[in-house]
Amino acid sequence: ADIEWLITKNDAAIDKLERLIEELSSAKAKTVEEIAEVEDQMSIMKKERKAENDNFKNGKTDDQKAIELLTKAKDFLTSYFDKNSIDVGEIQSGRQDGVEMLQQGPKFEISEDQAPAAEFSDAGHRKLETKGVISILSSIIEDLGDEIRNAMEAEAAAQVEHEKQMATATKLKNELMEKKVNLEDMIAKRSEEMSEEVANKKSNQQDLKSEQDYKKDIAPDCDWIIKAFAERVSKREAEMNGLRTAKDYLSGFKPSEPALLDKKHMTSFEDRVLPGLKFLGIRE
Repeated sequence: ADIEWLITKNDAAIDKLERLIEELSSAKAKTVEEIAEVEDQMSIMKKERKAENDNFKNGKTDDQKAIELLTKAKDFLTSYFDKNSIDVGEIQSGRQDGVEMLQQGPKFEISEDQAPAAEFSDAGHRKLETKGVISILSSIIEDLGDEIRNAMEAEAAAQVEHEKQMATATKLKNELMEKKVNLEDMIAKRSEEMSEEVANKKSNQQDLKSEQDYKKDIAPDCDWIIKAFAERVSKREAEMNGLRTAKDYLSGFKPSEPALLDKKHMTSFEDRVLPGLKFLGIRE
């Protein structure tokens, strides 16, 4: 009975460990999925950051090329007026001033319908329009420069934010990796405990079989002893009754009562006859 109780206890422990290992394995699988999700998110963030950085670099390069080209055009116009000693006055940096200058029409001192005189213009007759163009170029160059500076500031801020997000994701990934390792250790420990419990159950089962085989082997002898016990008790009781009768007879023997003796009617006790006496309850 004790061995059977131990086996029942083994079964309960094994069942509990199996459920625990299943729960731990499920938690590990979920953790592995979470790690994969974090890694995917980190990969996406890296790709997006690279794309943003590439766009920034390309835009900066385009703006720098535009500034270079516009600067060359501005310098060419400025040098042209300088070489021809044409004074265009102070160049305005505002875009609107230049546009207004370009939109202004020429002032007519005579009727607009009168045909112009056939006179050749000098080198500075369109200096106002040129001054407007130079102002526009200067304004565009300034705008492009501001755009580059703003883009650089935005790029720096985006990089800082990206690094923060990557640091947070990396920390989360490390925590999940540590959790996964801990779960693996717990699964290994519980698996080892279950293996020991299974081995103990097997040993207990072998002990139970040995006990059952032993009982089976001695059962015939036990059955014979139980069966013969009643007969043996009856015989023993008969023997005791015979001994008590003999004792009573010997203690109260009288020679005047020859009827208790064998067929010889003797008036005195004969020792040679004693072995042939038959007492009640005693079987030869």
